[in-house]
Amino acid sequence: MRRSLGDGWWIDLSPAWVRERAKDGVLTWRVPGRTLRVVSGSPWRCADGADIIASLDGELPPDPTGMVGEGGRDGIGHRAAWLYRHEGDVKFSLYGYNFVDATYLETVFTSADTADLS
Repeated sequence: MRRSLGDGWWIDLSPAWVRERAKDGVLTWRVPGRTLRVVSGSPWRCADGADIIASLDGELPPDPTGMVGEGGRDGIGHRAAWLYRHEGDVKFSLYGYNFVDATYLETVFTSADTADLS
C-alpha cells in the first residue's frame, strides 16, 4: 500500500503497518516487533555521491554489518544504506537514505526478528 510521507515522498508498506502521530517532523509506523521512522530532510550540504556517502558514514554509528551506496541515474537520486546487528530486544537496524535533487529522505527500520530480514 502506497503511503504519502509529504514533500513529494512516498513509501510502500503492507496494510499491517500502523501510522502513529508525527512528532518533531518524524513519521513512525509500527507492526509487532518492528518500527519504521521516516524523516524528510532539508537540502543536503554535499554536491556529489561520493561526498554524500562519506559524510553519512562519518555521522552514523561505527562498525556496520554491511553498507551499500549507489549514485543516481535515470531520474533516481543517490541511495545509501547501513545495516547493524545488535544484542538485546532490537536485533537489527537499517538506516536508509534517498536523495533527489537537493533534498533527502532518511528511513530507520528496526526489528526484533532476524529470521525474516526481508
